Amino acid sequence: MATIQSAAEIAPLLERLKGKKIAMLQVLGVNSLKSVSPLPEALVGEAVTEVDVVERIINMHTAGHRISFDLQRTGRVVPLESAEPYRLAAGASRPTVRLLMADGSGLDLTEPAKTKRITVTIVTRSD
Repeated sequence: MATIQSAAEIAPLLERLKGKKIAMLQVLGVNSLKSVSPLPEALVGEAVTEVDVVERIINMHTAGHRISFDLQRTGRVVPLESAEPYRLAAGASRPTVRLLMADGSGLDLTEPAKTKRITVTIVTRSD
């Protein structure tokens, strides 16, 4: 079983997203998206202005939204130097969440178990 990433290990993986524009947010875990408005499509074209991780909850901010990813117990952040939208392929493991950036990079949020516990919440910022 893979070791659990600490907040200190996750933070540097997220720093590289600052200033980059979001190309797509794919929430592939059927029960993972915990908000219905706004939809993930609302994030396209927005630049990441701030990221932080407290405990195992990642908060990502854009000018218009806050996106929270709760990694629960076993979720991992996997940086992708070259990323494309996830497509179902025989034998390939499926991430719970894939975030694609406009520069072609991205990250996957993955879990070793079949039960997907990572959650995603998108909130429109009012400040």
